[in-house]
Amino acid sequence: MLSVQYKNAGILKEHHYTRNQCSLFDVSHMGNIKIYGEHRYNFLEKMAVADVKELKKGTATLSCLMNKDGGVVDDTIITNMGDYISMIVNGACKHKDWAFFQSVLQEEFSDSASSGKLKLDFNTEIGLIALQGPRAAEVLENALGKGDSLNLKKMGFLNATNHFVKPIGAECMISRCGYTGEDGFEISVPKDKTMDLADLFLSQKCGGDEPVTKMAGLGCRDTLRLECGMCLYGHELNESISPIEAQLTWLIGKRRKREGGFYGFEKIKRQMAEGVPMRRCGFLTQGMAAREQTEIVDQDGNPAGKVSSGSYSPTLKKPIGMAYVKVPLNKVGTKLIALNKGKQQPIEIQKLPFVETKYYRAPQ
Repeated sequence: MLSVQYKNAGILKEHHYTRNQCSLFDVSHMGNIKIYGEHRYNFLEKMAVADVKELKKGTATLSCLMNKDGGVVDDTIITNMGDYISMIVNGACKHKDWAFFQSVLQEEFSDSASSGKLKLDFNTEIGLIALQGPRAAEVLENALGKGDSLNLKKMGFLNATNHFVKPIGAECMISRCGYTGEDGFEISVPKDKTMDLADLFLSQKCGGDEPVTKMAGLGCRDTLRLECGMCLYGHELNESISPIEAQLTWLIGKRRKREGGFYGFEKIKRQMAEGVPMRRCGFLTQGMAAREQTEIVDQDGNPAGKVSSGSYSPTLKKPIGMAYVKVPLNKVGTKLIALNKGKQQPIEIQKLPFVETKYYRAPQ
C-alpha cells in the first residue's frame, strides 16, 4: 500500500487535477484472481454475464458475478490473458468472492479441479496502481523509456498485456482502463516493486520543469466515478439488485441473453421481457447533496425511491446523485422530492453520465 506516501491535497484539487493532468491512485486493496485450465471459460460463464468464450486474448470486459436469485455478487473486470483469465474484484468483496468461487468449484466443477482442467489462484502478492487522466499515456510512455516495445497508440480502451518494465526490473500487467472516466491505465505489479513503480511515475517531468503526476485518494475517485455514472458496489449494486434494475443490461453478452447458462438467468430473462418496477437513474439538485439512503417521494408525497450515491460535482459545480426510482418516474426531466435531513429538496432526473467519458479508442 502507498498510503504512507500520500499527502491529501483535498478532493476538489485532486478531482480537477485528474480531469486535466494525471493522478496516481493506490488501489492495491482490490482483489486479484487468476483462473487457469481448459474449463476456465465454462466456470466463469456459470457466474458472470459476459460472453467470456468470445473474449479475445489481450482484451477485457466489465461484468457482473451473479447469485442464483439474479442479484449481483460483485462487479468485476475480466481479462483474457491467453493461457489464463485475470479478474480484478472489489476490495470489500474479495474474500466473499473467493469463498463464492470455491463453493461453485466444489458444487459444480469438482471433477474439473481434480483432473487439473481448472485451477484458481487468489494472488495476495500483487500491488495495483491506477494512472488516470488525459496525460496518463504520456507519463507511462515517458516512464517506460525510449525504444520500449509497447505501442500505446495501438492499445485501446479495455486492452491489456503483460509487459516487462525495465526501469523497475519487473513484469507487470498493464490494462488500459480505470474508474474515473478519463484515459488511463491500471498496472498490476509485484508487491515488492509497487513503490518503485509509483516513484517512477511520480518522477516523470515529460519535458517540463515539474513532475506531471500527483497522488490522489479514494475520495476523489468516488466523485470522478459518480460524475461518469459508474456503479459502486454496496451503493448501486448488491445481492438484491439485478443488472436490469441497475441499467447494466448492456453487460450481458448477446449469446448469453439468448442461451443463458449463468446463475439467475430465468429471472433476468423475465425482467428483460417484462421490465422491472425500479431502475437506476441520475439526478440533479440544488443546495446540499442528497446522500445514500435519502428517501425520494413524488409531488404528492408518495414513496418514489431512494438515493444510492450523492455528492457535490466538482466539474459541474452542483450536487449530483444516483438513485433507484420507480418506473416511469425514472424518466429524464421528472421532478421529484428528496427528504434530505428533514427538508424537502427538489430534484430532477437526469441522463447518465453527467460528464462524458474520455476513453482512448485505438485507430482500426
